[in-house]
Amino acid sequence: MTTASYHKDVVYTQNALERLHQIDRERKHWERIAATLRWDQETYLPLRGVAERAEQLALVEGAVHRRAADPEAGRLLRELGSETGNPGGGGGLPPVERDFLKVLRRAYDRAALLPQEFVEAAARAEGLSLAAWVEARRNNDFAALMPHLQTMVDMARKKAAYWGFQGAEVYDALLDCYEPGFPAAELVRHFGILRERLSALLRRIGPRGGEAFLGRDFDLGLQARYSRELMDTLGFDHDRGRLDTSAHPFTTTLGSHDVRITTRYHRDNLVSGIFSTIHELGHAFYELRAALALGGSSLGEGASMGIHESQSRLWENVIGRSRAFWEGQFPRLQFFFPDQLATRSLGAFYRGINQVRPSAIRIEADEVSYSLHIILRFELEQGLFSGNLTVEELPAAWRAAMRDLLGVEPETDAQGVLQDVHWAMGAFGYFPSYALGNLYGLQFWKKLCADLPGIESAIAKGCFGPIHAWLGDQIHAWGRRLDPPDLLRRVTGETLSAYPFLEYLETKYTELYGL
Repeated sequence: MTTASYHKDVVYTQNALERLHQIDRERKHWERIAATLRWDQETYLPLRGVAERAEQLALVEGAVHRRAADPEAGRLLRELGSETGNPGGGGGLPPVERDFLKVLRRAYDRAALLPQEFVEAAARAEGLSLAAWVEARRNNDFAALMPHLQTMVDMARKKAAYWGFQGAEVYDALLDCYEPGFPAAELVRHFGILRERLSALLRRIGPRGGEAFLGRDFDLGLQARYSRELMDTLGFDHDRGRLDTSAHPFTTTLGSHDVRITTRYHRDNLVSGIFSTIHELGHAFYELRAALALGGSSLGEGASMGIHESQSRLWENVIGRSRAFWEGQFPRLQFFFPDQLATRSLGAFYRGINQVRPSAIRIEADEVSYSLHIILRFELEQGLFSGNLTVEELPAAWRAAMRDLLGVEPETDAQGVLQDVHWAMGAFGYFPSYALGNLYGLQFWKKLCADLPGIESAIAKGCFGPIHAWLGDQIHAWGRRLDPPDLLRRVTGETLSAYPFLEYLETKYTELYGL
């Protein structure tokens, strides 16, 4: 190859990459417009605006799909050497660009197989289903949601069929959207270990009395003020996001410098709002740092939903429910709620927020029983997509599974099958990410503690900078460059294991309850 032809190839490659980045940025802009519309729907949209919002979302999702499936993107990927079997393209490219091609190739292969009219119809159906879920949950009326839920199941099946999956493979295809590399059979193995050991720990703990003061009347406005102060304490940049309330807490990214989180407050449950806020902050920290490291491209997102949940559940539980954390924060909480907490000891509060008592509500579950809630939903999803369970049978199946796994039964469908938004929005295969997040999170935490001796002392002093720096450098800055198994191995040197999480729980609660 002559020097002139070499430089010509280099210039062409650079131009092709720049054009791919431009197409990707445009798609991201459309995605974030859709996210803005959904955020508004779940926070401020008037009820009568739902039908028109569904049409708006269908239009915008159509634009997202057109960019994701753009034939020009497919041509550029091929010319850069990116194929389905070799998504990273030519070996002469910089590593970060090969990772970029890998992510775009995967997205393109999926998008190109979905007809435009299907994508728009699915977005329209999702908007209507979300609104129906809010009303059905409010009115405890599963029958009102059922036709929408059936539509979402049908849409998920059709999507998997367009991708070439049938029968038992359908659910694996849906799982892969959220957690690449972990088919149902692999999850069954890990979740079987969790089910056995968590059930045994629950039996050892048995019935324990709770701290009644946590169920007293707590002013909602003061809870909101405390949540915002807590965000400041933990290091959230309010110039790059905001906090609102919604029926179901969530985090959404509307831009590289615009990450929104929501929480919800209950007058008789102070800790629900606190830990929902901390949980969503974990997601926000990840999104904001990944965006800083990798810009507005598709690489600047979380590696998977499970890795994302590792961050939120690490902040919420491992840090937020630790005694060290409240050594620093409890006096301020007492200041906000003197009538309820001024005479209570730190020890009593610590026991109260770590009370183990299986409940019907997932997002208010204790650390020990939480993963059993996820196993329940995972098994019901398997039933739905294997044909062994119908949408109509979900409420009864839910109640039976709750009795079997947790020994409790929801009094209403609003406390049972209607409590989560995920199925109404068609997010089948999402739930296992929560339990995987617990496992990833403790493997990360073990390594963090080894690298940062004395971190509990820093937490007690309200010094969270070392944690942010470690998580940022080791996990966040990689964005989507590495798949979950590769990221886990790079950070910890290990493959996925349930045992660090189980050992953490058994040690903590053996000490807490004197078992």
